[in-house]
Amino acid sequence: MNHTNMKKLGILLVFLLFGAGISFAQEKGGIPRQILTVAEQMPEFPGGVEALKTYLAKTLHYPKSAYKKEIQGRVLARFIVEPDGSISDPEILNSLSEDCDKETLRVIRKMPRWHPARQNNAFVAVYYTLPITFSLD
Repeated sequence: MNHTNMKKLGILLVFLLFGAGISFAQEKGGIPRQILTVAEQMPEFPGGVEALKTYLAKTLHYPKSAYKKEIQGRVLARFIVEPDGSISDPEILNSLSEDCDKETLRVIRKMPRWHPARQNNAFVAVYYTLPITFSLD
C-alpha cells in the first residue's frame, strides 16, 4: 500500500472545540495577557471546517513507525490563535506516541493564518483544541 493510500485509509480526523468560557492570564515577553477559551466570534481556519479537514488530510502523514506498530488512537493538541491569526504555542494535551505527537505538532506549525477571534469588536487570542485520530481502518 503506497503512502497516499495509507494516509487516506489511515487517518480519521475528528474536530472538536473545547472551552468553558474561562480566560487565562499568561505572560508573553513579560507582558501579562488574557487568552480566552471562548469568544463571541471564534477563530476560523480560512475556508472553514471543511477547508481545515482538507488541509489536514493533505498535510498529515501517518508516521511509518506508528503504522508498522499498528498504533491507533487520538492525539489531543491545543494551540493559540493570536489576534493577528497566527498560530502559537502548540502543545500536546493527550499523547498517543512520540511520532504521532511530532507529526501533529508539525502540521499545526505549518498552518496558514486563521481568521482571528473577536470579543467586543476587538481581535483576541483564543485557545483552540484539536483532536486528531490516527486510525488504520
